[in-house]
Amino acid sequence: MPETPTLPQEEQDPVTSGSYSGIYLVASVLLILTMVWALYDEVYGLRPWKGYQRRFVEVYSAYLRKLKPQEKGAEAEIKKTDGYQELDRAYNAAETEAGPKVKTIDHQVNLIDARSTALTDTFQTARSEVSAKIYEIEHASPHSKSSLERDLDEIKKGPFKIELPKLDGSTDKEKVSYTFGELEKEFDRLKGMKADLMAQRVETLKLANDLRKKRDQYLEDHMTGLTEQQVSSLISKMQNFTVEIKQINVPEYGIVDRCESCHVGIREPVVLTAKDMGGEKAFTSHPDRELLKIHDPDRFGCTSCHNGNGRATVSVERAHGHYEHWLWPMYAKENVESGCVQCHVSDIVLDYADTLNYGRKMYLEHGCVGCHRYEGYDKEPEQLLAVHQALHSFEAQKKEDQKQISTLEKEADNAATNEEARKLLAKAQEIPMKISQIDAQMEQLDMQSRSLLREQKKVGPNLKDVRLKLRKEWIPVWLEQPTAFRPTTKMPNFRLTQEERQAIAAFIWQSGTTAPLPQQAPGDPGSGKDLFETRGCLACHSMGEGNEKTGGTFAANLSREGEKVSYDYLVRWIHNARERTLPYCPYEKKDITSADYARHGLPFVFDQDHSKCPNDGHELQVQQMTVMPSLRLSWKEAQDIASYLMTQRHAGVSYPSAAFMDDPSLKSKGEQYVKFYGCAGCHEIAGLEEEGRIGTELT
Repeated sequence: MPETPTLPQEEQDPVTSGSYSGIYLVASVLLILTMVWALYDEVYGLRPWKGYQRRFVEVYSAYLRKLKPQEKGAEAEIKKTDGYQELDRAYNAAETEAGPKVKTIDHQVNLIDARSTALTDTFQTARSEVSAKIYEIEHASPHSKSSLERDLDEIKKGPFKIELPKLDGSTDKEKVSYTFGELEKEFDRLKGMKADLMAQRVETLKLANDLRKKRDQYLEDHMTGLTEQQVSSLISKMQNFTVEIKQINVPEYGIVDRCESCHVGIREPVVLTAKDMGGEKAFTSHPDRELLKIHDPDRFGCTSCHNGNGRATVSVERAHGHYEHWLWPMYAKENVESGCVQCHVSDIVLDYADTLNYGRKMYLEHGCVGCHRYEGYDKEPEQLLAVHQALHSFEAQKKEDQKQISTLEKEADNAATNEEARKLLAKAQEIPMKISQIDAQMEQLDMQSRSLLREQKKVGPNLKDVRLKLRKEWIPVWLEQPTAFRPTTKMPNFRLTQEERQAIAAFIWQSGTTAPLPQQAPGDPGSGKDLFETRGCLACHSMGEGNEKTGGTFAANLSREGEKVSYDYLVRWIHNARERTLPYCPYEKKDITSADYARHGLPFVFDQDHSKCPNDGHELQVQQMTVMPSLRLSWKEAQDIASYLMTQRHAGVSYPSAAFMDDPSLKSKGEQYVKFYGCAGCHEIAGLEEEGRIGTELT
């Protein structure tokens, strides 16, 4: 027999067999709490500026109420002074004198206004009818225009009957009947009469108004704060203050700043300190009102100067940009002038920015541009490099074009047909025009190069002249510790090892030019001292050490000049600091000697009037890259000053032999060290004229 199937037990219904009320209760409570938190965060948590503004209204109003009696008393004291009293009497006298005439003018104006008012309704109605009819005529078909024009004439004829007050001041009214033209003429006549009377009124009150302005200006100039009336208006403004986002929008610069939503008092006319505002630093005035006048926030915004996230209002941290997702945090107080360079990057001296000005001065004076590029400073090296690269490119193009001319002419000679030969020759004849265009562009580049070479300056002296200028034994001593010899030098202590010092000294010495210098006659040290002190040398250079030092800080201290320098070179330098021993050709990248000039049958003369290279025709560097100008001294004066400087030395100083500087094996190693330490950034060194800066870009 088959088995009887077992029936499954009845499944329990979870809805009827159990209760979820506890879970629903907890979920509902959590939902309500979440909603309450979200609403609170929306209204208060994400809008802290509302609390700031309410607090500002409270403390600022209290401060103004406290300030008002003080300003009232100060104002009263000023009004008692003789100066104010004199101006007040003059104003009252002028106003009294002008009073009768002004009263007469005002009466006449009132009569004109009454007549104009009575005339206006009729005139405006008539003018609208005339204008409407003219519009119909302008848009009508040709055959209907004559009928409309007759209608227009009928409208203009009127008559327009009006009762107008008389201008003699009587209570009687005159009944008039005008055409439209007469109506318009009367309306214009009344307007003209009123304009004339108002001009007379202004002229009559001119003296009184000028005296009143002068009196009020006197009060304003002598008040250290605001007047009582101004304080009262500020209190009234606070009573009507609206709590809202205070936003500055400058579309042309893409600036949207809400800084004043919290910094509500930044532009208030009262000077507000944190103490005045109950310790709230956010409510203080801008620290420099004069600066704010020329940098109106409505025109420039806030973040254009201060950085920060001007749109953020949820927290101080985010508004000031001090979080990881904002790239331009607000400048710290000590660096606040950094924002000036966002607009004033090319201004060397800037008002209201003493720290920035001092920083720029230090950047230049300490020769930072030798290692670090900064936009706007010492831009000539990069520009010269670009010019000479372009010149090389054009020269290569010219050679290629000239080669192509020869190729085309040969192909034309071997052409199968006359037609083919003519085409090839025509193509060859087009190339000289292209070459002439290249020549014109190269000429422009040479002119640009000439200007850049004049402007190019180096931080340190030209080391190509080291053999002509310096004592050989002094160089390694200087390299060991420059500040030991001259504490105020721009050159840093590189902490070189003995091996590095010897190799660098050998490379510099062996790379120097050996061109002869003219021998100079000895000068008079006494006369040289007088010239040194009276010709302006001490404006840039200093003399003396320690507390006895006198002179400027821009250029080198010359107290020990006699220990290191060659007399003949020093005379030439003083006579004309810009004079070079050899000109340098940036195109060929080498110094040009007298032999180069002789090969082309040219005299060995180079200056601003003779600045073309004898080999390639491009511009030469014909002057020293120094900022020292020519003082237009005679050779005798230069010899006297040089003789005086040669006496500036420490007694009994001697330097050890430096025979190693002539060792050829040290030269290549020294060149590597010179490149590594970036010496060519500050100095002109043979073979390294186009070495780049080794420091980080600081723009």
